[in-house]
Order: sequence, then structure tokens, then C-alpha cells
Amino acid sequence: MYQRRKLSNKGFTLIEALFQLIVYSLFAQLVILFILFIRQENNSILTNELVQWETFLRDLQQFLIQVDEIEVDKQSIVIKYSTSTEIKINKSSDVIWFQMDNKGYIPLLIGVRYAHFSAVNDYLTIEVEFINGIVKERTLFVQYDK
Repeated sequence: MYQRRKLSNKGFTLIEALFQLIVYSLFAQLVILFILFIRQENNSILTNELVQWETFLRDLQQFLIQVDEIEVDKQSIVIKYSTSTEIKINKSSDVIWFQMDNKGYIPLLIGVRYAHFSAVNDYLTIEVEFINGIVKERTLFVQYDK
């Protein structure tokens, strides 16, 4: 025979709904914190200034091989080679420029507020402050042609 089924009104109770609301809100907060953490890491690791700085240093290190003479003042560097080639690197406005044999200018580093160059023995120290306040300093080895 035909049996009648009893319908049960199962659903969420108020306590179950509140529990799920709390779990979802905690999950949403964790996701927001994770996104903020990733954004902060990207800003600190992959900043444009850092990439420019490392590229500038790599280029500058290439100029410091087989150097005959180097003259340094606070805002510029003059590198002389035995082949009578002369390279000038100086800061003007917010750019560090490269010039070879007094011909043309090529920007090496852009967005510089302050630059200071100093040389001691076989080492060249560069200190740069970018417009956004990041300060970078590096000491490079100068390989003299002997």
C-alpha cells in the first residue's frame, strides 16, 4: 500500500547560521590579509627603483674594468682608459648620465634626488637617494690596467 511520507522541515537554525557567518567572515579576513601581505612583498621586492638600481650597477661595473685612471668628485666620475677613451658619469637634475668621449648623453639612472660618489684605493662607493626616499649604497671594485 501506499505510505505517506512525513515531511521534515530541516534547515538552518539560528545558531548554525551564526556559526557559518563567523566562519565566512574569518575566511574573508584571512584572504584580505593575504592579499595585503602579497601586495607589500611585491612593493618591497619588485620596486622599479630596485630594478633600475641593479641595472645601473651592472652597467657601471662593466665600465670599471681595465681602467687607466679614475677621477671622482661628489657628483661625477671620470674614467680614463689607456685607449684614450674617456667616460663621464654625472648627476644632473634627477638623472645620472653617461657620456663617452664628450659625445651625447645616455641616462643610466632616473628619479635620483641625491647622488654621492667616492673612491678609496681600488673601490668606488656610490650612494643614491631616490625621489621616493629609498636610499641605496654599493661599493664596487675598480680593476686598473697595469
